Amino acid sequence: MVGWGVIGVGDVTERKAAPAAFRAEDSDVVHVMRRDADKARDFARRHGVARWSTEARAVVEDPEVTAVYIATPTATHAEYAIAAARAGKHVLVEKPMAMSATEAARMVEAADGAGVHLWVAYYRRTLPRFAKVRELLGAGAVGRPLSVHTTWRKPTDFTGWRWDPARNRGGEFYETACHTLDVLDHLLGPASDVAGVTSEDHHAVAASYRFGEVVGSGSWAFGTPDLVDETVIVGTEGIISFASFAPTPVRLVTADGAAAYEVPDPVHVHGPLVATILDELRGRGTCPSSGRSALRTSELMDTIIGA
Repeated sequence: MVGWGVIGVGDVTERKAAPAAFRAEDSDVVHVMRRDADKARDFARRHGVARWSTEARAVVEDPEVTAVYIATPTATHAEYAIAAARAGKHVLVEKPMAMSATEAARMVEAADGAGVHLWVAYYRRTLPRFAKVRELLGAGAVGRPLSVHTTWRKPTDFTGWRWDPARNRGGEFYETACHTLDVLDHLLGPASDVAGVTSEDHHAVAASYRFGEVVGSGSWAFGTPDLVDETVIVGTEGIISFASFAPTPVRLVTADGAAAYEVPDPVHVHGPLVATILDELRGRGTCPSSGRSALRTSELMDTIIGA
């Protein structure tokens, strides 16, 4: 039986990674934590979780907890993940993995030293619509991929923990662009030849890189009057475009015409990722989002923002 403990039961664990995503014949959430006692108690009651607490240590030390899911702001990821690993617990941590690649490397080292698994919640690696993109690329739908470009701009009021450098470095770029950069690693191969430039306040970021053999670039701007979310992969025989955040159709354009593939997201988007984690623990497969793959994404982001 995999007994999950959850550190941080806020918005993410209500919508994206609710206890239902972890429930299977041999898996359940047994202990949840939030600093606000009333909210922790209410979450446990509504989701049918046996125990709740206000201290992360209580989850880590619970003998019925065999795996810990850390869903707190970025600044606490390394502390909690390392503590859980040292206690012999497997760890699933939210993204971005840590405040820096240096912290992320310490997390990988702690998990390796304790002989436990470390996964990171880059769930797009297992979402059906990104699997469709991977399928199209694998089938040669665009021929040989040549280039990839991401455009991401959005309105924002620059409030909340994402813009608090003590809780999340690099602003919203660090907290959101990591999803796209990580899935490009999954679709095309690890990044190299990375360069980046950013405004001092991180409201605007631009980057160039190579994913596998595919040259690429990206631009991110926050506080704009419009919302644009698009990644375009251009090949010798076609073009694939998709959104990172909205479940809009995956679009393919070739000499034969255009096609749109509508692939809806599951109710709980973490569900497919958790399924691969459980299969890995059962010895039936491998989760595609490991500490090491996520470390590559942290290193990529640090290079882009000049950290």
